[in-house]
Amino acid sequence: MTDTWPELLHGRQWSSPATVWVEDGTEYSWADVSRLAAAVEGCVRAHGPARVVVVRARHKLGCFAGQLGAWRAGCVAVADDHTLTEREFDRIRPDLTLTVSATPHPSVEPAARPARRLPPDRVPEDVVAVNLTSGSTGSRKAVAVTRDNLLALFLCRDLDVPVPGPLTAGSFATPTYDGWWFDTWRTVAAGGRVVCLPHVNDDVFAWPGLARAYGIGRLLLPAAVLATVVEVLPEAVADVPWLFSGGEQFRAATYRQARRAGLANHFVNLYGPTEATFATHHYRLPADLCAPAVPIGRPLAGCRQLLRTPDGGPPDARELVVTGPFVCRGYLDRGALTHRFRDAAGQPSYRTGDLVHTDGDGNLVFAGRLDGEVKVNGMRVDTAALEQRVTALPRVQDCRVVQHERHTVAFVRTDPATLRDAAARSRIETVVQDFSPAIGVRLVDRYPVKAGGKVDVPTLMDHYRTTDKAEET
Repeated sequence: MTDTWPELLHGRQWSSPATVWVEDGTEYSWADVSRLAAAVEGCVRAHGPARVVVVRARHKLGCFAGQLGAWRAGCVAVADDHTLTEREFDRIRPDLTLTVSATPHPSVEPAARPARRLPPDRVPEDVVAVNLTSGSTGSRKAVAVTRDNLLALFLCRDLDVPVPGPLTAGSFATPTYDGWWFDTWRTVAAGGRVVCLPHVNDDVFAWPGLARAYGIGRLLLPAAVLATVVEVLPEAVADVPWLFSGGEQFRAATYRQARRAGLANHFVNLYGPTEATFATHHYRLPADLCAPAVPIGRPLAGCRQLLRTPDGGPPDARELVVTGPFVCRGYLDRGALTHRFRDAAGQPSYRTGDLVHTDGDGNLVFAGRLDGEVKVNGMRVDTAALEQRVTALPRVQDCRVVQHERHTVAFVRTDPATLRDAAARSRIETVVQDFSPAIGVRLVDRYPVKAGGKVDVPTLMDHYRTTDKAEET
């Protein structure tokens, strides 16, 4: 695996005729990708100078090659699969926006230029990319990622998987999310190849054929997507030996259901805030999981943790603070770095706001959020505790508590038989009402997911408000 930025961008591998990328049934060689990247680099230089470049592409290959070309030109490369909003553009304020087409004929065209350029030193020289947070705290924030952040991720041995020969990784993550670095660039940095998988809402039935044809050895899926696949079509991932879950809490019920479905894969639970490049902790699940919750595990090699006693909260929980080379530079807003992730000594550090406790084996277990309590009719409710209690019930796969305007609802994902079982519903409602009788309950067989794979909470609430159950709260 390369350990230098110049080697990654300009190494001899980019002249190879070997396949490095597969998307929509087409194979692309290293040389094919390099030629498209050269066109991007040339366009940047022709329309420069530019410090921050947004690369817009419908296909993932365009985003990937666009990042390579923008990096070769010495720019911050921001990939946009046509999902960035005006608000997110305002946070980034690019000097140049390019539209990249990989098919049917490769092309690069300037899409937009700002009316007024910002000074290039508004973004530190070592910043090379941007992560967009999921927006769980309100609106999505732009996180400045450095080349050292990415190299630390590429060199982390705890994320390696034992496969014969070069790794072939399945790619599910969208280019604006941090899983992209794991799916694509970490794979390519190790000399592997990337196979892009159709979204579950498009053609999940194509996954088994792609896995077998290309020998996919590793796949990262958001917890909600993995839960849906395990329940509806477990054979879609049966031939992928290593399955990683991230982005949201991986439920023990999903893992047990996978084993009942006959899946013999190795499962790894990943944890980490977007502000820390991609992940900071990992836990490789045993063949038999006895614990009620899947731990987030221990720090990845190169990452360090501090457990901080919070003001308030459960007496046995601590706030997790992550430090080290995985922690990004800070937030971008209005085109400039506005907030740095540093501790009092000036070292990279980020307070996650997540509460954890330690199990008997020394692994960290997620215990909720500092801001995880909500008020329901004037009373505080610990949503993490509620979700864990409900998820522990028989035949329950997951639980998400959502509060919006005057509604607080526990969306409980369970199997179709339980949806029609009055006694099972009564047990679930009893547990929820122990926390607050004002919390509504909705049983669902699956959660809607966004393009990035996380649960689509607004769609859940829209569905709730259109039914007579909305009157309960």
